Amino acid sequence: KNLKNNYKKCFIDIISPKIVFTCIDNNPAFYKLKMLNKKPYYVSFQNGMRDDKFAKKCRAYYKKNNEKLKCDHIFVFGENEKKRFTQFIQANIHPLGNTVNNSFYKKKKIINKVKSILYVSIFKVEQKHLNEDKKIFNILINYCKKRKIKLSFGSKLGADKEIFFRENLIKGDWTYLPRVNPAKTYGYLHRHQMIVFNISTLGFEALAKGIKCVALGEVFPIYSNYKKYPKAGAFWTNSRKQYDVEKTINRVINFSGKKWNRIANKYSSEIMRYDPDNYKTKKILRTLLKKN
Repeated sequence: KNLKNNYKKCFIDIISPKIVFTCIDNNPAFYKLKMLNKKPYYVSFQNGMRDDKFAKKCRAYYKKNNEKLKCDHIFVFGENEKKRFTQFIQANIHPLGNTVNNSFYKKKKIINKVKSILYVSIFKVEQKHLNEDKKIFNILINYCKKRKIKLSFGSKLGADKEIFFRENLIKGDWTYLPRVNPAKTYGYLHRHQMIVFNISTLGFEALAKGIKCVALGEVFPIYSNYKKYPKAGAFWTNSRKQYDVEKTINRVINFSGKKWNRIANKYSSEIMRYDPDNYKTKKILRTLLKKN
């Protein structure tokens, strides 16, 4: 009877951990473990931008059982996610950004002139994503050529896919940056003075670190986000028209460093915070280890 639940309970009993944690933050099963075995602390880390699919599952559980899912501590990207999950999960929820991004420190600098732009690709295998990349990146190639700005293409794929992208995008003077490892990826991010992206966790991680950003997703910041934002704002537009895209890029480029920092701080607190070296996160975890 209840073999799956009894297996989980006994497994945790035998291992006897102080903390049980997951980076699969959108799996409802994790938030039921505390009901099976109360001894350890349960900790969850958000690891990607989320639409409303997981929230719907939490909402359905709450409606059916008349009780919230449970966890001791959940580390989420920003205030939007905290407000969303406070409704369905009983936990201490900390809006401290992405743990991986926090591990790669970048000192904030006031930069008034943009000399390099990194475009973050969303393409892996789906043709519609390649089409989205083409629409945006082809505009960027012409834009950067006119203004003598260095342009890079940040890929989700390896070095062997460079020929594929050069064949599918218009010809131009741009650098292909393959995915190698997290250190390389964040190194690319830190070296560029502006990031342009569609829907990308990495793009909002740049925002959290004060790097100038332009978001060009069809919905800002992501579909089914807890807070609704207008179709265009300080550094984003849902339009794919060249005029609107260039207008948004120009606006961000022309922001003074101080003004951009005010904008970045406002929106990063809602969407993606930055906890350098995970200082606050580590402090909370150390406290749990001392308690138990």
